Amino acid sequence: MNKPIAILNYRPEHHPAIRRILEHIGWAEQYIAAAEYNADAFAHDSLTFGVYVAVDEPYVVGFVYVQYWAWNELAQLQGLAVEPAYQRQGIASALVQRAEAFAKTKSARGVYVDTPISNQGGRKFYEALGYHFAYQMPRYYEATLDGVTYQKFFSD
Repeated sequence: MNKPIAILNYRPEHHPAIRRILEHIGWAEQYIAAAEYNADAFAHDSLTFGVYVAVDEPYVVGFVYVQYWAWNELAQLQGLAVEPAYQRQGIASALVQRAEAFAKTKSARGVYVDTPISNQGGRKFYEALGYHFAYQMPRYYEATLDGVTYQKFFSD
């Protein structure tokens, strides 16, 4: 990154940026609508969720949300995206680090994330951050689109 990008807690005024970022990436409407809904819903439960945005004043250029599951002491990255013009500058890594920090405040054992099997860039990204392939989920995203899960345990 050339200049510092701030990682902040999500606020309602950040809502339009989520749609803009995901439209620029080319996500399907069903996933955009779900991401918008989740960010707003999750932001109201700071005990279970962390919702964060990357800001290059005055613009929101990325976001992540993470959920802590008490039953298995793991956190799940449930959304991560960065504006295309800001990709490959360390912003996604900073957002994941913030999500991992949230998980550690909950004493989570680690973090997992699901991504489409076809998302080769995303898969390489998670592997570079120390996540390991865990399993494949047939038809997870759509009838013809499998998902894969990556995990990172903090004791590793």
